[in-house]
Amino acid sequence: MSKTVFKKGLVFLIAVLFLLGCARPAQEPASDEAAAPAPFAADYALVWEILENDYPYLDYLRDKGIRVDSIRERYAERVNNVKQAKSFSEILNQMFGELEFTAHLFVINPEFFREFYTIYVLSPDVKESLFFQPWREILIKAAESERYSVPKNAENGEPVQPKDRPKVKVTYFEDCKTLCLKIPTFLFDTVERDRDLLQTSLEQYPETENIIFDLTGNSGGSTEYWYENLVAPFGEDHTFRWRNFYKDTPENNRIVENMFDLCNTSEAADAPEWAIRYGLNRYICVEQFVQGREAVHSDAKRWVLVNSDVYSSSEAFVVFCKLTGWATVVGAQTWGDGMGFSPVLRYLPDSGLLFEFDMTAGENPDGTMNIEGTTPDIVLDTVDVDHLLELIRQEQTD
Repeated sequence: MSKTVFKKGLVFLIAVLFLLGCARPAQEPASDEAAAPAPFAADYALVWEILENDYPYLDYLRDKGIRVDSIRERYAERVNNVKQAKSFSEILNQMFGELEFTAHLFVINPEFFREFYTIYVLSPDVKESLFFQPWREILIKAAESERYSVPKNAENGEPVQPKDRPKVKVTYFEDCKTLCLKIPTFLFDTVERDRDLLQTSLEQYPETENIIFDLTGNSGGSTEYWYENLVAPFGEDHTFRWRNFYKDTPENNRIVENMFDLCNTSEAADAPEWAIRYGLNRYICVEQFVQGREAVHSDAKRWVLVNSDVYSSSEAFVVFCKLTGWATVVGAQTWGDGMGFSPVLRYLPDSGLLFEFDMTAGENPDGTMNIEGTTPDIVLDTVDVDHLLELIRQEQTD
């Protein structure tokens, strides 16, 4: 993992959000479990205690018309009918699905536990960070349960081998001298794979006057991808700032108190109305630094093409572009939820399960909630490269 992420003492925004691509689990069939005790009732109650206390979005979901309390009651009845941790896990994820998986609200499955364990426990840079100590503690604890196991290479410290991931598609449109990089994912194990892709592409097409970073369909991964592979190669340093609002609870404060000054929302003259309405009575001011590395020499105009699938760390890149003017954002409203940091983890002792969620609500440059996405600089009725190319060609003829 690059040390760029940790510049100026900030260890932030390494969100590894693989669960978004998983299919929703199938409905659990009725069985003779109905007559058994309810071994996970206490865990279920704990889930809702955590959501009511620490999760910032329950009232937001109620405002959207989601029947949060009805969902809670209905799934409580289902929990009484299961006695296997796997079934309990599936029921929780079905319930989170009805809450629209808002703000990375997922149960951690065994495969992605190993991914998290590799990053937060085994990664040399991250395990030295005081900020991520709560993540390490809870992952080590969960590794003792029957539900999860550590990566097979954990004992000898070998890195996890990258999986097959979709590759970046590189296309050059000679008539308008436009290079297009279709980037399907920012997943953590593609950072090193694609590190030199921008450089080699521009060396192949040195006459490039426009670069399109096509993020349509990209639901995130690691912010290190765009730090290192898209922004840093141009050689410029960037600092960008925003606010994250959250509920003032001991568990939430424990995550941020070692890295940030904790501010009271009531004392901010420009506090957004939604933070007050949803009881987000504290906030932190985040200043993020991205260090450049001179790998390309190009004055090409930069465009970022987005749609409603852009989420998490790809959303963070869009907000960065809006805050700094690094690129012109074109397309449709994004999905959002990119201005927090790595989702916090909570452990359920009876089932041995972990679940995750974003504990903060990020503020967009225009003061809106980032959970609702980002409005592009230029909105397209039809979001695709062809329509953006028409815009570029028109600009070249004006």
